[in-house]
Amino acid sequence: MTKVLGHQQARARLARAVASQQVSHAYLFTGPESIGKTTLALDFAKLLLCEHPDLAAGAPCGICASCRKVEHGNHPDVTLVAPEEGKRQLGVDIVRESVMRLANLAPSAGPWRVFVLPDVERMTLSTVNALLKTLEEPPPSVVLLLTSAEPENLLPTLLSRCQVIPLQPLAPHEVAAALEEGWHASPAEARELAALANGRLGWAVRALEKPELREERARHLEQIVTLASATRDARLKAAAGFAADGDTARRVLELWTLWWRDVTLAACSAMHLTSTGAARREAERQGKALGCPRADTFLRKLLEARAALDANANPRLALEVLLLDLPRIPS
Repeated sequence: MTKVLGHQQARARLARAVASQQVSHAYLFTGPESIGKTTLALDFAKLLLCEHPDLAAGAPCGICASCRKVEHGNHPDVTLVAPEEGKRQLGVDIVRESVMRLANLAPSAGPWRVFVLPDVERMTLSTVNALLKTLEEPPPSVVLLLTSAEPENLLPTLLSRCQVIPLQPLAPHEVAAALEEGWHASPAEARELAALANGRLGWAVRALEKPELREERARHLEQIVTLASATRDARLKAAAGFAADGDTARRVLELWTLWWRDVTLAACSAMHLTSTGAARREAERQGKALGCPRADTFLRKLLEARAALDANANPRLALEVLLLDLPRIPS
């Protein structure tokens, strides 16, 4: 799986499954958004279907016809299942047509028929129930590769039918090195983006191409750090600004979730924070001031707010309620 950066433990586990011919019928890749879950899933599909895999190294050859087809998204036995254009949730009709129907057909070009389903936490309940039918009784040649940034919001029945592959954010030096080597970023630019990326190479690559993303992120991160000591009026004003539209609100909540993940980890005396520099020191300070239970409670409220937005809740109301629940921490 040569295109995946980092995630060595996950890659080794998947490679062992292929080498030992003990491939599970379903895997769930978990971790924060934009850290490479779908990329790893697609590279695993490539390894499963490779004509000349290096099983000792756990890597596809990358040059056979099968590898090239997966790379270009036109392999007949690999289906990337995505919502309809303009929609955030995956509808039940797509799962029935793209997964349930095709799963009953024999692979046309290789030993496996592989389905990649990103962001399964955004599925409707009816879609999940439809997918469970395939997860419960999968044909022997089918492998389902699911991803989720919020596995705690998934049904236990879905989790129990998957091998869970947890992915952790990359270290800042890994993100910076990848940006320099793979995307020709300057050392200074790579360090700046790595500091803002919270271990998510996918976001860093997009921000490299669109500088406005890093400017927005730096501004929002600065606001998030100070909101815990802000007055009620200041919080409501901030909520109004963040909720200009649904997409902005989602980006803000995504960043808040990453920030409060670090605050909660610090509160619970964990060491693997993804923030760096002054942001890391502030996350450690706020975590110590709050304690583990209070930090964890607010992190869960953040996840609930994100789920509410995906269910088309009013962005301003959701953010106002969230910020009023934000624990107060003196500056």
